[in-house]
Amino acid sequence: MFLRGARMRSLLAILFLAPAALGQTYALRGTLITPDEVIENGVVLVKDGVIEDAGANVTVPDNVNIVETHGFIYPGLIDLHNHLTWNAFPRWSAGTLTRNRYEWQATDSYAARLSGYQAKLRDAGCDLERFAEVKALVWGATSTVGSLPLVCTKGLARNLDYYSGFFGTEAAKEPLQYRVFPLELKESDEKSVRDALAADKPVIAHLCEGVDASAARELRMARAHGFLTKGFIIIHGVPLKDKDFAELGKNGVGFVWSPRSNIELYGATADVASAKKYVTLAIAPDWSPSGSNGMLEEMRYAAIWNDQQFPPVFTNKELVQMATTNPAKLARLDSKTGRLAKGLAADYVIVRASARDPYQALIYAAHDDVLAVAVAGRPLYGDETMMKAINPNARVEPISVCGAAKAVDMSDSDDGKGISFADTKKNLIAAFRMFALPMAGLAECP
Repeated sequence: MFLRGARMRSLLAILFLAPAALGQTYALRGTLITPDEVIENGVVLVKDGVIEDAGANVTVPDNVNIVETHGFIYPGLIDLHNHLTWNAFPRWSAGTLTRNRYEWQATDSYAARLSGYQAKLRDAGCDLERFAEVKALVWGATSTVGSLPLVCTKGLARNLDYYSGFFGTEAAKEPLQYRVFPLELKESDEKSVRDALAADKPVIAHLCEGVDASAARELRMARAHGFLTKGFIIIHGVPLKDKDFAELGKNGVGFVWSPRSNIELYGATADVASAKKYVTLAIAPDWSPSGSNGMLEEMRYAAIWNDQQFPPVFTNKELVQMATTNPAKLARLDSKTGRLAKGLAADYVIVRASARDPYQALIYAAHDDVLAVAVAGRPLYGDETMMKAINPNARVEPISVCGAAKAVDMSDSDDGKGISFADTKKNLIAAFRMFALPMAGLAECP
């Protein structure tokens, strides 16, 4: 039997976004932040996990449910810098500012509080991953990197370096590479990086992390390795100068900014005023121990930092673009996600309309304000009422985030096994207790 027309397109849409796509049609009404423009009283029409249409003049079929959000609707946030399995660990400080990443990684406190225990908790890897993805959703991220290369990673947030759902149903076939130590690769891996770049596939790499000459020298080393070309994306770049960013921009290199972790570890961050002139710039939280708990928190940190600069480097709109359209462009996913537009994935965040400026409302959103975070049309986190209004069949599990009553839908977690957040947390608490180590929460509560 052959499928034609609308039935074939519907099936392809489900396969395109498997396994998380919500196979139903619905509409959301609210203020749309696309994010390039603001559309009041707009509608997002979602079908089988894909945006069928979005804008001010969307025709909604008579039999389709319209959810009145009374809020602001944004694309889901895209996190291009994280280390997910570390995000159940409590906040950590080296005790003093360091000059580069090799210094703090050599401290006794790092071994005592983080690296030693992280190695011992390897058997809890799937629980650590699952917890971290819920944490990412709590802070507005629908796509992230820094995932474990394990089947249990499939589900919840999109894992752009392992399984996003954008490139078929098989894991470990993503075009994006995520490299923590790009200058310590063996020859075959170096070739893999160069081949990827030659094919215009994105490679994200930690580079120039610190404030001293050794951190700065990594740019010359990356140049010598042939990495500074279109598709290469640098995380950190703290010591880079205006001329360096000019070179990166000329070569088509992208940049990911993680201000909080930079400032807490090194007392300084990248020259983003120069970076902004030359390169496509994204923002991301790094990890919970020294960075932010998630995307919204990092955006808020950046906004507060920005307000202290004279003149400010960014507008609120630019900060939102640095969490949506810009990372989608860097990851070569701008035809799939990052905007509220026809044909893109229905990955979105709904926030209470708590401020006049919708860009500011997202940046400063409190936990009570986040009404829904959805991946492929399926609300996975938010207020139970909103989640059920969008998906009446949602398997909601109540949770509390700093006293705010929220809910998660874990039905597609762990490659569809649906392991609950309660079981995930119980397993991790027991594992951490074995080593007398406190476990971090989904947020730091006052």
